[in-house]
Amino acid sequence: MNPNEALPPHAILTQMLWGKSLTTALSAMAKLGVAELMDGEPVTAEYLAEKTACHAPSLYRVMRMLASLGVFHELEGRRFTLTPVGACLRADSPNSLRALAIMSGDSWQMRGYEYMLHSIRTGHDAITAAYGKSAFDLLPEIPEQAENFHRCMTAYSRMEVAALDPVMDFSGFHRMADVAGGHGMLLSHILRKHPHLHGVLFDLPGVISGAVDAGHFDNCADRVTYDSGSMFERVPHQCDAYIMKHIVHDWGDEHCHKILRLICEQLAIHAPDTGRLFLVEMLIPHGPEPSPAKMLDIEMLVMTIGGKERTVPEFSALFEDAGMELVGVKTTDSPVALIEARVAR
Repeated sequence: MNPNEALPPHAILTQMLWGKSLTTALSAMAKLGVAELMDGEPVTAEYLAEKTACHAPSLYRVMRMLASLGVFHELEGRRFTLTPVGACLRADSPNSLRALAIMSGDSWQMRGYEYMLHSIRTGHDAITAAYGKSAFDLLPEIPEQAENFHRCMTAYSRMEVAALDPVMDFSGFHRMADVAGGHGMLLSHILRKHPHLHGVLFDLPGVISGAVDAGHFDNCADRVTYDSGSMFERVPHQCDAYIMKHIVHDWGDEHCHKILRLICEQLAIHAPDTGRLFLVEMLIPHGPEPSPAKMLDIEMLVMTIGGKERTVPEFSALFEDAGMELVGVKTTDSPVALIEARVAR
């Protein structure tokens, strides 16, 4: 039974409208490192306030609210322990969302959402309305927040790799390019799982410079090549497989066509029969049920130029327009799926 079913409609909507309190509170807890200070034994709000240089009564009020929603357990004497949900705010959690929580409260994210009405009215992204430039042009100008963004992407990759592992079999390929692969978390896992495979990590120069020092390829450094450039102008050559994780959803159909067409051209040259493109993306379900993809779709509306989550038929249409065809979709235990395409026959 949905607990909201016992509430009147206005109470349900009120809870939704207070959502900003939840996002900003979780972000504050992550930035303060509160969960890092909670390791089994109950701790008081006063102790946590002293360790984090906070006003104890205010910290207690925020933690009390979060405890009511399952992030903490509240005990007598203003003491708290972590729940399994709250443990995900710790950096050492295998399913850590600390980086996402931090990024969600960063000023560029919060300001973007101030302009959601602009996005709804025009279909244009809110970041450009707020800052006069896209998110990808803005981030290099705010390096500390950009680093939070990259940490968030790496943390997401770490979680999603575990979910994708059972459906990732790239044993039939020889050279795989991770296009817009960030700091290489996904590609490094693929290379360790497939010792015969050579990888190419491709992203913008500023991103690649950070990837070299990230250390993800320490155990397979001899099988990775770093390559930098714009995916709208070129993609790595001489590859029989390409993979992109949460990249296509950042862009509208016109931009996606440019990327996919470049990949299609390279596959047609080097591996027209056996070459493959793999996309790691969420899928919008056919029905009206709640879905993480529908929530992420709004993030794309606000934060990106034309980005969106897509249905399987929409992905199929994207491939067709670029000279490719959908081969299949492998779902996982997480919201993401592995989507496979090839050069159209």
